Amino acid sequence: MKLVDLAKESVRVLRECGEIGIRSDILAERLDTPKRRVYDVIAVLKALDQVRTTRKFDGTIVTWIDKSKDSIPREQFMTLKTQLEQESNERKDFQVQVAELKEQVRISKIKLRRESQAVETSDKTEFNTTQLCVRALSSNGIKSVKHSGVEVRIETHEAGMIVDPSEVEVDENEVLIKNLQRL
Repeated sequence: MKLVDLAKESVRVLRECGEIGIRSDILAERLDTPKRRVYDVIAVLKALDQVRTTRKFDGTIVTWIDKSKDSIPREQFMTLKTQLEQESNERKDFQVQVAELKEQVRISKIKLRRESQAVETSDKTEFNTTQLCVRALSSNGIKSVKHSGVEVRIETHEAGMIVDPSEVEVDENEVLIKNLQRL
């Protein structure tokens, strides 16, 4: 038997034996060939990482390494590839939409700042309330808040503030819980 034919038949037998494997001397008997020729075939297959050998007390066990478990059929691969490309394109579209929406929000904030009428008076305004809510118009927010117990000074990074004198109802239970937590 030629070495090429011997190798093909060895591969067939090794695949048949699967994960259990076969002793090298039994493989030589099944192929009806000398052990030295089987050892040559096994050495080449081992170099190609197609078989694994394990020495036992009664001989060397040769096991076929099934690499088909690590691969998927071409048709399934193409389907997954197409699906991945579609999802990648959708993601890019969403990123563009997010960027456009962020730009619209930015423009809306600028328009809101321009359209809100600034009330500039040198007179002081009194509010008949116990609370004031102050919000900076710029996205940079409030720079600092200083208070003396009688007066509060609020500074923003950029000009523009909104003062809301409407009162927010205080949950008495929440205030009581906070006071108890301080103790």
